[in-house]
Amino acid sequence: MKEKIKPSVQKSQQSQEKAPWLSSLAVKDLVSPITISRVRMVQLGIIFLLFTTAAYYAWDNFLRQPSGIELMNEMVEAAGGMDAWNNIREGKFTRTRYLYEQNGDQISEIAQTFYFRKENGNVQLKVKSQTKDGDIVQISKDDQGYWATRANMPADPRLTSGDLGMMCDSKFCNPDCAASMAFYRFSMPFKLTDPGVRPDNGSVSDLVLFDPIKEFFGVELQPLVLDVGYKPTVGKDRWKFYVHPENKLIYKMEYFNKSDWGEYRPEEIFWTDHQTVDGITFSHEWRRYWSNGKIMEKYVFSEVDFSSPLGADFFNRPDGHQLLSVK
Repeated sequence: MKEKIKPSVQKSQQSQEKAPWLSSLAVKDLVSPITISRVRMVQLGIIFLLFTTAAYYAWDNFLRQPSGIELMNEMVEAAGGMDAWNNIREGKFTRTRYLYEQNGDQISEIAQTFYFRKENGNVQLKVKSQTKDGDIVQISKDDQGYWATRANMPADPRLTSGDLGMMCDSKFCNPDCAASMAFYRFSMPFKLTDPGVRPDNGSVSDLVLFDPIKEFFGVELQPLVLDVGYKPTVGKDRWKFYVHPENKLIYKMEYFNKSDWGEYRPEEIFWTDHQTVDGITFSHEWRRYWSNGKIMEKYVFSEVDFSSPLGADFFNRPDGHQLLSVK
């Protein structure tokens, strides 16, 4: 009589028969698992480092908005650079001012030629213009004080400047006040590098999209905004410059002048017709508008000359001129 083998014993024997064959097909880890783990960790670390570096580079160079100082430097470079500006020591430009009524009718037109000399951080100015009566006037300052001529005769600098509409209502206003402000604005953005200036990026968004992405989605380029203030010991006014995101040139300026009584008097001026003269790129036409959209005021720059030298005594009062103004 045959002895029956129990099923459990049969299964055990079958498993023992298959075990050697399956073992020969198993992957044999001939390297220490710990070593492999460390190599993989190093590889993952390198990949992570490369990814992080690439992401930061993309953010810093393409996506991030520039800081206030970075934007200011880009504006200076776009306008020609500080070296080009510093190489200009003297020159002249004519600024023609047009005034309009709210219906668009022109009220007046006056041309003023500004002569300047930059020396040791100071600027000497002379303004030459014409009164409503047709008299040629000049206003300047030398080491004795302010002086002016009208029809080649000595004139009071304050009255002459006032007749030209170049005196403000501040008690600190001098005959060259408006001329100094005109040259200060003309010198933008180079004057933003002066000590005491506090530039800040006032743009709404902190993210800059790639231009192809903007074009694909039909997103319009938004201007960058440079918000400028001053240290309390330097100034109290505030400026805003709206800058093209690609060429970094100024296309609009907002000026918040703080009066003697503490109130701000805002101005909104649009800059167009950018041209390059002697390595300096600047707007040759400024405009202000009424609330109805009609033009209110326009300045046109012409006869710009930075290469013709002015005489050593160009800013001195004429011989025999004895009339002195206060300060």
